[in-house]
Amino acid sequence: MAQLVAEEKAKLVQKVDFRTGNEMAAQAAKQINFHLMGYYPITPSTEVAEFLDEMKAAGEHEIRMVPADGEHSAAGICYGATSGGGRVFNCTASQGLLYSLEQLPVQSGSRFPMLLQLVNRTVSGPLDIRCDHSDLYHVLTTGWIILLAREPQAVYDMNIMAVRIGEHPRVRLPVIVAYDGFFTSHQKRRVQYFENDEAVADFIGRPPEFPHALDPRHPITFGAYMNDPDLINNKYQLKLAMDAAREVIPQVFEEYAQISGRRYSFLDLYRMDDAEVAILLLNSAAETAKDMADRLRQKGQRVGVVSLSVMRPFPAEE
Repeated sequence: MAQLVAEEKAKLVQKVDFRTGNEMAAQAAKQINFHLMGYYPITPSTEVAEFLDEMKAAGEHEIRMVPADGEHSAAGICYGATSGGGRVFNCTASQGLLYSLEQLPVQSGSRFPMLLQLVNRTVSGPLDIRCDHSDLYHVLTTGWIILLAREPQAVYDMNIMAVRIGEHPRVRLPVIVAYDGFFTSHQKRRVQYFENDEAVADFIGRPPEFPHALDPRHPITFGAYMNDPDLINNKYQLKLAMDAAREVIPQVFEEYAQISGRRYSFLDLYRMDDAEVAILLLNSAAETAKDMADRLRQKGQRVGVVSLSVMRPFPAEE
C-alpha cells in the first residue's frame, strides 16, 4: 500500500470509489487519453479493453481502439503507432505475452516509450488461468521498465506515473505495469482517482517531441542493421537509460505524492523497523502476508514484509 502523505498536501480533488484493478487500469488510460490501444483479448486482462470500449461509446475518451488478430500483431500495432509519435497502450497476460515477446526487445532497443499492462497469469501448460508470476519472469531481460502494483489503487497510480517515467528525455523506454490476475484485476477495493481528467493531463504533460517515422522534414531510419561497434553502443545506451530511470523514478514518485497524497518507493516495507524475520513477496501476495505479519506479532514474533514496487531497474541498493 502506498504511504499516505499528510492530507493537507494533497492538492487535487479526488473521488472515492470501490473498483477492481482492471477498472482502474481503464480509468487511468481514459484520463491519460492515449492516442491508440492495440490489443487482443486474453483472460484476465480482457476487461481493460472492454471497459475502454464502453467509455469510448459514451464519448469519454479519444483513444483509437485497434483490435488485432493476436497478441503478436497487437504489439506490432503499438510499435508502429509509437514509432509514429503516438502515446500507446496495450494489455495482455500469460501466453499472450509470450506470443508478443519477440517484439519487446525491439521496442526498448528502439527507445520508443509505450505502456503495457501485464495482468499476471500462469504460463501454460498445463492450461491454467489463475495467477502466478511466470509470465512476468519472461520479460525481465527485455529492456523494459517494470512497475508492480499490489492493489487496484496502485494500478491506477503506477499507470499515470509510468507515462512520465517512460517519456522522460533521459529515459525513453517502454514500461510494464504488472498486477495479479483475479486477486487484483477482479477484486474490488477502495480507491481514489482524480475527479478531473485535466489533472492527469497536466501531470503527464504533452507527448515529447522525439524523432519519429512520420516526420518527412527529418527522415530517420529505424531498426537498421548494426554491426558489433554500433550494437555494443546501442546496448550501452540502453544501460544508461535504465540507470537514468533509476534516478527519475523516485523524482516522479515524489511529484505524484504531492498531488495525490500517496507516496511510493522502490520497496514497500511493512513493519520492518524491528523485524527479526522478513518475507519477500510480489504484488497481492505481499498484501496477504501483511495480515499474517500482524497476527504473528500479536504472538510476540517480530515479522515484517518486503515487496518490490519497481522490478526493473532492480532496487539493489535499497
